[in-house]
Amino acid sequence: MRETSGHVQYLGRGFHQDASLAMKGDIVRALIETITNSDDAYGPNRGKIRIEVEHRRGRPSRVMTRDRATGMTLDRMREAIEGLGGRTSGFEEGHDVRGNLGRGAKDLAAFGPVDFESICDSGRYVHLRLEKTGDTTSGDRTAAPDDREQLGIPRGSGTVVTIHVDSNFRCPRHERLKEKISKHYQLRDILSDPNRETVLVDANSGQTETLRYSYPALPIVFSQDLGIEGYPDATVTVTIYRNPERYDDSPSDTGRPGGILVKGRRAIYENTYFSFENNPHAGWFSGVVECRHIDQIATEYDERFLTNAPQDASNSMPIIARSRDGLEHNHLFYKALAAAVEGPLGDLIRAEEEKARGAGANETARTRRLLDALGRDLARLIDEDLRELDEEGFLSGGPGGEVPALKLIPEQVVSYLGEDKTVTVQARSDLGLMEAQAEVEPGGVVELIDGQTVTLSPHRRRPDLLTGQVHLRPLVADEETLLTVTLGEFSAVALVEIRPQAEVIEVPIALPEDLQFERDSYRLTWTKKRKLRIVAPVETVDAEGKDLRVSSADPGVVVLGGSTSMELDDEAAFFEATVEVEARTLGARASLRAELGAISTTCNVVVTRDEDAPNLRIHYADEEAGNSRAILTSEGGQRILTIMGRHAAISRYLGPGPGFPFQESALAQAVVAEILAGEATRIVMEKKYPLGRSDDLDAAALYADHMRYMRKYLARCHRALVPDPQPPRD
Repeated sequence: MRETSGHVQYLGRGFHQDASLAMKGDIVRALIETITNSDDAYGPNRGKIRIEVEHRRGRPSRVMTRDRATGMTLDRMREAIEGLGGRTSGFEEGHDVRGNLGRGAKDLAAFGPVDFESICDSGRYVHLRLEKTGDTTSGDRTAAPDDREQLGIPRGSGTVVTIHVDSNFRCPRHERLKEKISKHYQLRDILSDPNRETVLVDANSGQTETLRYSYPALPIVFSQDLGIEGYPDATVTVTIYRNPERYDDSPSDTGRPGGILVKGRRAIYENTYFSFENNPHAGWFSGVVECRHIDQIATEYDERFLTNAPQDASNSMPIIARSRDGLEHNHLFYKALAAAVEGPLGDLIRAEEEKARGAGANETARTRRLLDALGRDLARLIDEDLRELDEEGFLSGGPGGEVPALKLIPEQVVSYLGEDKTVTVQARSDLGLMEAQAEVEPGGVVELIDGQTVTLSPHRRRPDLLTGQVHLRPLVADEETLLTVTLGEFSAVALVEIRPQAEVIEVPIALPEDLQFERDSYRLTWTKKRKLRIVAPVETVDAEGKDLRVSSADPGVVVLGGSTSMELDDEAAFFEATVEVEARTLGARASLRAELGAISTTCNVVVTRDEDAPNLRIHYADEEAGNSRAILTSEGGQRILTIMGRHAAISRYLGPGPGFPFQESALAQAVVAEILAGEATRIVMEKKYPLGRSDDLDAAALYADHMRYMRKYLARCHRALVPDPQPPRD
């Protein structure tokens, strides 16, 4: 038999399937690739990375990454892009770069065609287009002035990568993209590097943000070099910190502040708690595991593969996952590394468990986990309902009491998956129009439950107004769309955001007696900006002038622009100014100082994951309080809901305290769910029907509202605490 040799063909379909598997439809994964490539190109030198995103209706969106680093020749670009699985990054030679898979930028084609353009040191303009199938076209020429202008490289060298994102992929809007990039664990070293400036530009609006990450200054609870069993040449440096609060984020959350970062020579491969991911007490800790041996064994595996040498038993598979999801957990080295770190980490977690028991905690770990999650969820729902009540003040009209022809309430809508949202349409009755039309753009983010037609009817208390409602059902998380309602020649627009953070509604203050911040203290959301209000009486500004200066005592909280001018609020009869601050470091505590002439005032700021939403902590107590099944108190701005375990209506289901042995039973959890729903309803009802209210208040209305809120909260509490019933066995 005559034998012939051949080679497996890697066709366009296979190329696209592999790229799609690596990218998972997430444009942030693509930006991690382009940002890290630009950072590697700069090396230790200072440099700027510019990311531009242009959303284009009916055409592919464009996502561009620009740098002014070394650039590439045509041969180098072809080698890097056209060579599949090649050793092109310099990783194998020990260079401080991140890539080693030999695929790198090729995977960007999962989203659509990619243009790589570069001007190298020799002054040549180089272009290569990579299609979704893996096909390429390329060429080079002497760089002309027009080339430099188009690429934003007026002199020297640099590279621009443009991804033409197909319309079937969703590219997050500016604010959401900023948040995802600035918190992503793989980019934290780049975004905290003083030699690197990374800028995100919304090409549609021109809005520009400098992306930064600041590692928090946390107390070290463990720091030591450890050996790795079975690998005598390997060591790992383990540093573990205690967090200012316990974090309970999912391991799939790439921006979570907790977790242990696993780092090689340069890349951050994972953010993990290893085998303690499901332990609620692990959230008290974060840290860094530095192990350069990860890169060494990755290189050794490649070298043996290329020379057809047998692989060592301790390194029998690639350790860096092709899927870009971290390290291969089945690799023997990873298992040994995890065992080394889990020793000290486990000791800290067990000590935390003992501390919780010693402090008289009555809940099991499972109950504590469920109550913490439900507390955050209920707090968000309560905050949303309270904000909706605040928004009912829309009847006051516009400047001078003028009622707008058409208005949407609210104009900025925050909606959450699984919960329908109502937007109120307000119109003047003298227009004589009883039907409006609603539409959303882009589509696919929310559903118009009742269709596009909005029927208007007379307002029950205002004969000059008509009202109607648009009911929205969110479909896609972390996206936003515009709701437009048209009535004759008039239209009104509301921005609808499907995202987890809740907005904060500022409460106006009384007439100030001196220069002061609107509040004595603020909680700022990590990586977010917020405008703070400063007020002063007229006589103070007359004496000290209008020039206001604001500064921060901690770099973790930055005042953007430090000088402004006080302006008179004619209606309130005092002066006010706003200053924007940015929360850059999680856990930072800063004192802000505002100076007006010779006088000054201060406020305190703390940076947390969540802003001022009414965070709710739920816990059991081996106590009773008369007729009350639960007591709601406040401590340091946090609502605390204490369930009275000795109350007759619940003690029989929980069992005797302080252990409450039946607390995990479905019956006990159902009773607790009823109590929590009742307390959540009471918080909202006290806001809607305050003490002393008499206008059109009747028992039927109050009871109907009470049942409406109870239905909402009961569904959430039962879903969170009570397991689904199982059918009986035959």
